[in-house]
Amino acid sequence: MSSDNLAPAPSRRALLIGGLAGGFVFAFHLSGGAADEPKSASANTPDQFEPNAFIRIDHAGKTTLVMPQVEMGQGVYTAIAMILADELDADFSQVVLEHAPPDDKLYANPTFGIQVTGNSNSYPRVLETAAEAGAAARAMLVQAAAQQWQVEAASCAASNGKVTHAASGRTLSYGELADARAKFRHCKIRR
Repeated sequence: MSSDNLAPAPSRRALLIGGLAGGFVFAFHLSGGAADEPKSASANTPDQFEPNAFIRIDHAGKTTLVMPQVEMGQGVYTAIAMILADELDADFSQVVLEHAPPDDKLYANPTFGIQVTGNSNSYPRVLETAAEAGAAARAMLVQAAAQQWQVEAASCAASNGKVTHAASGRTLSYGELADARAKFRHCKIRR
C-alpha cells in the first residue's frame, strides 16, 4: 500500500476544535426525556386531594408525588418517592412522579433557600420535609375517613392506600377520600 492513499493526520488544533464542538452538542442537546423520567407537575384539578405541595391523590387512587429535587444519578427520585409513599402508606403501584414546577417558596432546598439540587444534600435536607409531607397527608386522610364514619381517628389505620376502621370492618381507598381536599386547607410543611 502506498503512502499516497492515506489521508493526512489531523492537526492538534483540529482535534481540539472537534472535541469542543462534540462537547457542546452533548452538553446542550435537546432531549426527548428518558422513558422513566417524571412529567412536569400539572396544575391542580378539582377532582384531586392536594394536602400539600408534594402530594396529589385523584379519585382513581393515583398518588402523584411532586419531586422538588432533580435526579442526577444519586437515586433521589427513588429515595424521596419511597419516603413519601412510606409515610403516606400509599399503594406504591399507584404512585407516579412529577417534576416540581419552579417555586422557591414551596420547593426550595432548605440548605440553599432556592430550588436547586446539588452538594449531595438532597437526602439529609429534603427527606425530612418529604417524610413530614407524607405523614401529614396520611393523618388528613385518616381524619377524613373518621369524620365520614363518625368514629375516633385513633380507631382508624392507613395502609396500602386505604383507611380501615377495624371495629366496623369499613374501608375507604385514598381515591374515595379525594374529596377530603375540600375539608382541609393546604398544610404548611416546616422547613
